[in-house]
Amino acid sequence: MRVVQVGKFYPPEYLGGLETVVVNLTTELVRRGIGVTAVVSAVRGRGGADTYGAVRVVRARSYGTVLSQPITPTLPRLVRESPGDLVHLHHPNPLGDLAVLRDRRPLVITQHSDVVRQRALAPFYGPIVRRALERARFVAVGSEQLLRTSRELRGFEAKVRVIPFGIDSSRFAATPAVLEREGALRAAWGGRPTVLAVGRLVGYKGFDVLLRAMATLDATVVIVGTGPEEPRLRALAAANTRFAGRVSEEDLIAHYHAADVFCLPSVTIAEAFGIVLLEAMACGKPLVTTALPTGVSAVNRDGETGLVVPPGDAGALREALSTLLEDPARREAMGEAARDVQTREYGAALMGARYAKLYEEALG
Repeated sequence: MRVVQVGKFYPPEYLGGLETVVVNLTTELVRRGIGVTAVVSAVRGRGGADTYGAVRVVRARSYGTVLSQPITPTLPRLVRESPGDLVHLHHPNPLGDLAVLRDRRPLVITQHSDVVRQRALAPFYGPIVRRALERARFVAVGSEQLLRTSRELRGFEAKVRVIPFGIDSSRFAATPAVLEREGALRAAWGGRPTVLAVGRLVGYKGFDVLLRAMATLDATVVIVGTGPEEPRLRALAAANTRFAGRVSEEDLIAHYHAADVFCLPSVTIAEAFGIVLLEAMACGKPLVTTALPTGVSAVNRDGETGLVVPPGDAGALREALSTLLEDPARREAMGEAARDVQTREYGAALMGARYAKLYEEALG
């Protein structure tokens, strides 16, 4: 079997939550003997073909982005020209929808999220999305919550399958190099209890709420990531804040291990799942998240793997963080529970096996 994966971007050019899922999935598919070609947009410039791991990656020439959507008019042709028995499209991806409408191979779609921040464009892209969903043999979602709340999936429930996203937890092991870097980070952070947050610095992530919550706590908050909100966040930040910027994969793993609590303070349903939660769980960290009607609430189990607070409530967030920072035994218990849940329910191998079975059904 050979599958054409149609995504937005692909490493090493860009690695967000959606791209992390696609890389984890393609890695597992290759391990199972399934051939994979990924067709994506170049972040900028001419594009071309290369190899990332064992996956052939075809990047369509990019003419920039409009409202976070890459302008890559050659993407549909590149999808059609890529050999494969089945096409797997990752939503949201309007140009990808156009590409699969002109391709007659069996289609599977993963709905990572609805288009939320660009909803004003719905009259234009909505009909295209619906046509792609109509053509798909199956639509996969990462959580029951997304199935219940998705506007785009209304009317398509019969073809939806829930396949939780997963990661390879072995990548997050505390190797000697990671432990050495962890010690250096703890020293650089002043040896105080530390809250870690990871993500693109954009409004829906709620990092401004986190900074207000942390302003009076005797602890350090470290934010890994870059984005357009950085100047505003720096202006809000108290002296106990560290902006780490973009870091390498190994350095990110060390950041997870060095932290005491991991926080994802997102404030809107644009946060459809939160792959960073799984990464923190693999490192045995307790979570503090917000009560969003998305996969975030499926991953973090209030009182078991961490604590959950109302979105946008800096006071409640401060109280939850303070509760865990002041109770090492509870942090450790929740962190171990988080690691167990991730290993048992959110592994990349399990995700890969479920998708392989779905492909077989789609081809049958």
